[in-house]
Amino acid sequence: MRNSRKRKKYILLLLCFCSLFALLQGYLSGKAGTVQMSAAVLSADKIEAMTQGMKKCETSSYPLDFNGHGIAYDSADDIYYITQNMENHFWNGKIGSSGGRLFWREDTFFARFDEALEQGHVFRLYCVDRKKAAWCEYQIVFTGMPAMMIDTINGEKIGDELVGAQMCLFDLKFPGKEYLQSTCQVAIRGDSSRRFDKKGYKLVLDEKLSLLGMRTDEDWILAALYDDDGLIHTKFSYDVWRDIAKDNSVKKDDGTTMEFVELFCNDTYLGVYGLVERIDAKELSLNGSEKDILYKCRGFDLPDESLGWAYGLENAYGIKYPKEYDSAEWLPLKEYLDVYASEEGITDYEKARSMINMENAIDHNIFMILSYGHDNYLRKNTFYLAEWGGKTNPGYTMIKIPWDCNVTWGIVWRYGLEFNNTIYEPERITDPNLWSSDMKALFQCYPDEIAGLMKERWKYLREDILSRERLLRMLDEDFAYLHGSGAYDRNYRLWPNGTEYWDDSYIYEYLEGRLEFLDGYFEAPYLDEVLTLDY
Repeated sequence: MRNSRKRKKYILLLLCFCSLFALLQGYLSGKAGTVQMSAAVLSADKIEAMTQGMKKCETSSYPLDFNGHGIAYDSADDIYYITQNMENHFWNGKIGSSGGRLFWREDTFFARFDEALEQGHVFRLYCVDRKKAAWCEYQIVFTGMPAMMIDTINGEKIGDELVGAQMCLFDLKFPGKEYLQSTCQVAIRGDSSRRFDKKGYKLVLDEKLSLLGMRTDEDWILAALYDDDGLIHTKFSYDVWRDIAKDNSVKKDDGTTMEFVELFCNDTYLGVYGLVERIDAKELSLNGSEKDILYKCRGFDLPDESLGWAYGLENAYGIKYPKEYDSAEWLPLKEYLDVYASEEGITDYEKARSMINMENAIDHNIFMILSYGHDNYLRKNTFYLAEWGGKTNPGYTMIKIPWDCNVTWGIVWRYGLEFNNTIYEPERITDPNLWSSDMKALFQCYPDEIAGLMKERWKYLREDILSRERLLRMLDEDFAYLHGSGAYDRNYRLWPNGTEYWDDSYIYEYLEGRLEFLDGYFEAPYLDEVLTLDY
């Protein structure tokens, strides 16, 4: 196991090196002007002398702008937030005000770009209006993460129904698209997550935009990550799954993409969110002329005796595509569950095998076992695509795509904890369970065949896609970004839920231990007879 202190020391050394490199780069290329952002730097004494006898005003009297646009603001702490590009390691952009001349108070952190971002250092900026003999003082924090601002019409509170709003997004990594805005509608989303203090949101833009380099679309999800310990599990899971799925020949199982943003709503800082592409017809490249059907499983419930027109499946499933459907669209899912959710087990192996895309099923099973998707077990939090075979091969095969992967990588649900319901359990490192239900059923019929397929694919993926070095590098980069941007600490100062149960080192401990365990496990896979998920 990698020592957690060494891991943290490595990340800190990496950030320090970047900071030293930035200082040298700034010195050699003459970046002093961009550090000032078009505002002169004065000592505290000079600023005090300049404003002597003048009237001090509220900052609202002299609105700030950055590159000609409004700035994210948190009224609770009276702090303005300006996005910077962490990859540049030097200050960039132009700050302005129509009300007077701006002056920075002298600050040693101007020469320490990376440290200023990581520590959320507060800079002091002054606006001096000589004509009115007035001045004001701003508190400025620079963040290395994109800032999204949502302002509802007349400050209306966001609830279950969509309300009108204006969305603005600052991200300096995309030349020509550093600032995007659109009128929009926003509402609270999520089933169990809506009970949390930090809400997730549905965001519907009035125009199609590519946000943070993702697809061009109008329909987005803002995942609150309230119960995602370390803010890391969901994004890491999505990225790992996409890498696995892109390597197979299945065309419609790539899954979704997520990027981090800091969210502000009606001048209130809400913390770090995951901006997520929806899993829908566009994401999976479904064509309206096809007969494909997309289901989403949101619970464990199976049909009871009163089946009804949807065979009772609507208790735990929803149809996301097509938009218009009747009982016929529920039939492929019912037939799949009749085989793979039956207490009697599989009676016709060849038929059962033909109902699923085996390439996808193997990859999904490996992902489930590796990540220990505790809240994705028994089909929950999974999208099921019933893919139509066409005229030459009529019939449906099921493809699975993981979703909502916050309870993964050694984290499990445990109700009754003081702040949240998740906790790290190191014993999961050597737990052989969490097989996908369909692959588990097939394995119980023909263990040698399924074990051989799993072993072959696992060995191939371990050469590169699931190599220890690659996965650890992905984690290092995500954590360096979260901590280096300053956003990680800001989020947890606002939402400290579960922090006593979490340390960044846990996911490293789990990942390295799990890889080592599974290298031996897939040589001769086995299943424990009883799997206890005490939710």
